[in-house]
Amino acid sequence: MKRLFFYILLTFLCYGYSVSKHTDSLKQRLLKSDADTTKVKLLAKLGFEYAFIDPDSSRLFCHQAIDLAEDIDFTRGSADAYNSLAISYDIEGNHEVSITYFLTALDLYNKIDNREGLARIYNNCGMVYQSLGDTLRSLEFHNQSLALEKELGDPTGIGYSMTQIASIHLQMEHYDSALVYYRSALELLEEIGDVQGLSYVHWGMGELYMYTNNTEKALEHSRQAYELFVQDENRKGMSETSIIMGRTYLKQKDYAKAEEQLLFALGLCKELEAKNVMLECLLSLSEMYKQQSKFDEALAYYEQYTALKDTVLKSEMTANIKEIESKYNFEKQQQQIALLNKENNFQTRLRNIFIVVAITISCLLVMLYWAYLSKARTMEVLKTKNKEIEKKNSIIAIEKQNALAAAQAKTDFLSVMSHEIRTPMNVVIGSIYLLMEDNPKPAQLENLNMLKFSAENLLTLLNDILDLNKLESGKLELESIPFDFNLLIKGISTGYSAEADKKGIKFLLDIDEQIPSQLIGDPGRLSQILNNLISNGIKFTEEGSVSFSIKVVGKSHKKVKLKFVVEDTGIGIPEEKQDSIFNNFTQANSNTTRKYGGSGLGLAITKQILKLFGSEISVKSKEGKGSKFSFKLSFKNDHVLEKA
Repeated sequence: MKRLFFYILLTFLCYGYSVSKHTDSLKQRLLKSDADTTKVKLLAKLGFEYAFIDPDSSRLFCHQAIDLAEDIDFTRGSADAYNSLAISYDIEGNHEVSITYFLTALDLYNKIDNREGLARIYNNCGMVYQSLGDTLRSLEFHNQSLALEKELGDPTGIGYSMTQIASIHLQMEHYDSALVYYRSALELLEEIGDVQGLSYVHWGMGELYMYTNNTEKALEHSRQAYELFVQDENRKGMSETSIIMGRTYLKQKDYAKAEEQLLFALGLCKELEAKNVMLECLLSLSEMYKQQSKFDEALAYYEQYTALKDTVLKSEMTANIKEIESKYNFEKQQQQIALLNKENNFQTRLRNIFIVVAITISCLLVMLYWAYLSKARTMEVLKTKNKEIEKKNSIIAIEKQNALAAAQAKTDFLSVMSHEIRTPMNVVIGSIYLLMEDNPKPAQLENLNMLKFSAENLLTLLNDILDLNKLESGKLELESIPFDFNLLIKGISTGYSAEADKKGIKFLLDIDEQIPSQLIGDPGRLSQILNNLISNGIKFTEEGSVSFSIKVVGKSHKKVKLKFVVEDTGIGIPEEKQDSIFNNFTQANSNTTRKYGGSGLGLAITKQILKLFGSEISVKSKEGKGSKFSFKLSFKNDHVLEKA
């Protein structure tokens, strides 16, 4: 589904422009032109042409067009140039920078009420947000584009927008809605005879019918798409539709035809070096042979799949690092423009520290994240192979030993990297405090506070990842030491009471007076659990209160059993999400992450620490009403300290 969207993106990204193959002709026209407005148009068009072959040259032309357009107050020219500039970044996969320029172009088109330009930009923004995974925002922009194209009476634009909206609904598994838009687009594009557009509509409908198990319809549309791709000499489209036909035949248990289509697609993928398409093809072949109990062939294709997957992941990691560098270069450029007339030695030093630290930390985090995914993938491959090839004991034993060694190496790497990253982070935070004591200017102090906030949050995330790694590898051990229970609870409640006051909510504390003051246990991990639960309660509560209570539920001469309850009147948790929130990197929904932030590790770590205590956490929640978390822990009495 994502590849279908990508090919449509390349075909329709700048709908409204006619892609010229004669850049030399454009340059000659530019040299002969005397009118400034004509120069702006030609520069913007050159920027668009070069976006697909030389992004750096494209941006040079676009910036020249923008500067000239601003000098002569030519708003339409500026908007066209910003649109081409955005495309140059989007083609490279730098979607965050791309959407910034698309939205700038959108404001300019709005200013002059250029309906055709607005339709094009709404369409482009929708595609970029779909690339970023924000399907709801993408759907909103495409609907706006469709409304404008209907107003303009442009059948081609209407057909393309309907195809985009259908692909989004297909991605969201809204199959009925997707089918409605695909059928409308099909009817319209058939009327105007748009072969290229029809090929993608038939492709999408073939994929939709495959997902909904209507195999006859899936084959019918896939064959039509294939014939159109052959007519258009689109070998990538031919390979994709062959995979859809192969997977559809696999659903029909027609293994001979499935094998024929998938092997043909695999050959095309190898010729085109289309690695992502090849991954799907290899996995489908492995599944086909497994269904026929041909385990040797299934294993061979699965091993090709995992080897290629590792190669693709490494390539993506390299691309991510380049994208990060590009983003920070972009931010650096914006900072230099804003501070050009106020630059001094202190500002230069601060900016350089920020850029170096940000790029270094980002690269390290990408490596850390890749290591974590690689570890998880290795363990999953190990489990799958153990289930599928039980009869091949000697082969399994060797592969299991190798996989465990790799998993242990990655676990050790994750642990070492977490420790190593924390050391420079502490240095960074210390440097920030020193700079803040150097009497910075108000504007500089704001930047330092922002950097301090980001660095401290990043250090917290690193600590969470380190704890999670220790818990998963079984290396985290609980302490059993005397501690002052009342002092610990007072320290926690005092801090959160002040935080609640800042938000305008109440923080209620109810501590049972029968609890002994001196106990034996692990005060550090108890504090970590309570901090996670109380901070979540305050973070997700906009009005009302957060209450924290501790009650004695069992007591003997040597031990005391306590029940801890944290309850809030916040946003609550949907019933279907109340189990999954304790999984790693999981929150109630994506909107929660965007609005409130957080890594999704706190509750997962809390649950695993309580498991070490021999306890478990329970949750009761109603969406929009609030949540209640509770657990029970036993502690030894420290009678010696009590008497003292």
